[in-house]
Amino acid sequence: MMFFKRLRLLFLGYWSFLRVNWQILYGLWRLTGIPRPMVTIFGGSRMPQEDPYAKQAHQLGHKLVTHDISVLTGGGPGIMEAASCGAVAVGKKSMSLGIGVTELGEGRNPCVQEYIALDYFFARKWLLTRYSIAFVVFPGGFGTLDELGEILTLIHTNKLPRVPIVLIGNEYWYLFMQWLNNEALKHGLITYDDLTLFTVTDDIDYAFTIIHEACKKTKGNKKV
Repeated sequence: MMFFKRLRLLFLGYWSFLRVNWQILYGLWRLTGIPRPMVTIFGGSRMPQEDPYAKQAHQLGHKLVTHDISVLTGGGPGIMEAASCGAVAVGKKSMSLGIGVTELGEGRNPCVQEYIALDYFFARKWLLTRYSIAFVVFPGGFGTLDELGEILTLIHTNKLPRVPIVLIGNEYWYLFMQWLNNEALKHGLITYDDLTLFTVTDDIDYAFTIIHEACKKTKGNKKV
């Protein structure tokens, strides 16, 4: 009896393995149709479109695509929608891609030009992080913090190249910075160099300048 239970678990695990790998391969194929360089924008799905942070996301999405930099998001509402709407307003085709997870039930926002629906969170994060030359993180909740934490960890452990990470919102990220400096750093859980992995700002133009400089450095690199 135990043998058949183990066999069933093995079969289910193998089936999930095949599904997730197929979805990643399909996502990679879709990504090849998006012009490079790409920048991933993260942020809260519950952010109203009239919120100042959403307006900044719209502004940044528009500015990036105007300068031929594609925008990747989770494809849902809130900050993701604002960035996608800013990107599509430029009028260029296939420069806004959303990668969503079906179980979230968020649906595709009305502005994203290309959309990939996945069943697995880690497949979504893998696709959103592996081919971007910079990451912009707007205010958000647990999902946004999870994405930020994973990017920082991957760069810290040299699993991703060191690329710009820009956190938008000095006031929003203030307590996060206080915790890093007064607790994590104090107890030796991170180093001073770890604090240089990202930049915090309220200035969208400054954020764009950081991203644009990263584009110049990677120009001609086929991996970016």
